[in-house]
Amino acid sequence: MDCFVASLLAMTILMAPAPPTDFFDRWRRLIAWISDNSIEIASAIGIGLLIVAALIGLRGVGRRLLGGKNATGWAKVAEGVLARTYLFFIIAAAAKLVALQLELPRRIEDAVNILFVAAAALQVAIWTRALIIGWIERRIGEGEEHRTLGTAMGLIRALITVGAFLIAIIVILDNVGVDVTGLIAGLGIGGIAIGLAAQGIFRDLFAAIAIILDRPFRKGDTINFGGAAGFTGTVEHIGLKTTRLRALDGELVAVGNDKLLQDRIHNYAQQQRRRGVLLFPLVPTSGPEALAAVGGELKAAVLEQGATFDRASLIKITQAAAEFELIFFMETADFASFAKAREEIILSALRRFDRLGIAYTPPPAPPTPLTAA
Repeated sequence: MDCFVASLLAMTILMAPAPPTDFFDRWRRLIAWISDNSIEIASAIGIGLLIVAALIGLRGVGRRLLGGKNATGWAKVAEGVLARTYLFFIIAAAAKLVALQLELPRRIEDAVNILFVAAAALQVAIWTRALIIGWIERRIGEGEEHRTLGTAMGLIRALITVGAFLIAIIVILDNVGVDVTGLIAGLGIGGIAIGLAAQGIFRDLFAAIAIILDRPFRKGDTINFGGAAGFTGTVEHIGLKTTRLRALDGELVAVGNDKLLQDRIHNYAQQQRRRGVLLFPLVPTSGPEALAAVGGELKAAVLEQGATFDRASLIKITQAAAEFELIFFMETADFASFAKAREEIILSALRRFDRLGIAYTPPPAPPTPLTAA
């Protein structure tokens, strides 16, 4: 076995291509060029170091102008992007700027160009990732939604990172002369296959992203989807695939995010005011003068409760009753306060009718029970 391995190594050495005959010649010429241009090279290095120091200083000044770690809003997003300007890109940019002013050997110039393209592609990917994630986190805020959607945000960060750096790698390979057509085609076919296999998961994921960005509801909001025949409940958890709602009767219902957004959503927590409509059936024999005063009395009853009066009008008169319709608004979203004010308005209106001698129709008499003969 040892003889076989030795023979194999010998054959490998004999069959290996000989080093180019001009290798040492190129090395000697490079040393000679460095020796002849030592002053220019030293000056270029000095200028490059000055450029690096200037760019680092500009990065620091920009972060301070944006507010540093105490920045808020879009300034915080911009500060986060600027903070991720790394030293490898600054050095590559300085080398590129210096190389533009010098006549370098072809190999050195190509190496500087490749270094700059690689650094720029990676830096742009980092900036893009920081900008998109910063924008999404700004939309979410730092409240309960951010913690509730932690799983979704982790997956979103992973997808953005993979996408940004894949594009950067493709750009780098293309600039160094690698044919990336097959790679792009392979990634496209792989992405389609993954998308078809997990289309249900991705539908709910993108619906979760829509909830993050559009915010049709938040945790704690009472919502209805599907209309009168649909479902009403309080949002308890917004997850990666489902949203969990606590029904009015206490049961917990999980609804897929995609299905939830396909229906019309009524968010009762976003109400700024509540509208009240009351009907008062009055005895039509009260007389036209008494009925004409009803509107003013109903308005006074509404204003007593601090509500906003809209209108009170006679809408229908029959042999049984003259019906008045009262419409008012309460400038609150709290249903308990609205219900209490509505009750006080009804009682106040009935007291006013009694003082004016206006009778209101009593409820219908219960049916007479049948008796056996």
